[in-house]
Amino acid sequence: MSGNIFSDYYLGKNLTDAKSRFDIIKSTGNHPFLEIILKNKKKFNIDGLSFNYTQRPDVFKGDERRKAEMIICKGSSSISSVFVPNLDKFYIGYGDVKTTNDAIIILFDDNKKIIELFIARGLKQDKQQLYSEVVSGFYDDELEAIRQTSRDVFKGQF
Repeated sequence: MSGNIFSDYYLGKNLTDAKSRFDIIKSTGNHPFLEIILKNKKKFNIDGLSFNYTQRPDVFKGDERRKAEMIICKGSSSISSVFVPNLDKFYIGYGDVKTTNDAIIILFDDNKKIIELFIARGLKQDKQQLYSEVVSGFYDDELEAIRQTSRDVFKGQF
């Protein structure tokens, strides 16, 4: 894979007492599905964006060997399962964006207080290869470039 693979970026930060809530503080702001589903309608950061990073509920169906332990969701809507296959690289995960054909690479800080979402549109079927290439550092420059194109989007107060 080469060229610009990542088209969308969301930087979430845990800003409240809710351990699983991450408010988007920076974004490229152009993924149609995420811009709608992540929108806050009440309470903190109204008209801003947020998601939850939490344990996968047992009621989710799927092949037991392939079930993720964690998910990204908004309310009761799942956005992506989060797979972290390499325990030595616990700060990098992958998944795919529900209802789309898009892959998602997830980067965590050491304390899991900051989560970065990098979207690769149309690459859902290549998400594991994409993950491997990110782990190997192949996309370091592109990840940094898309970070630099993001803008502040937080609507609340720090």
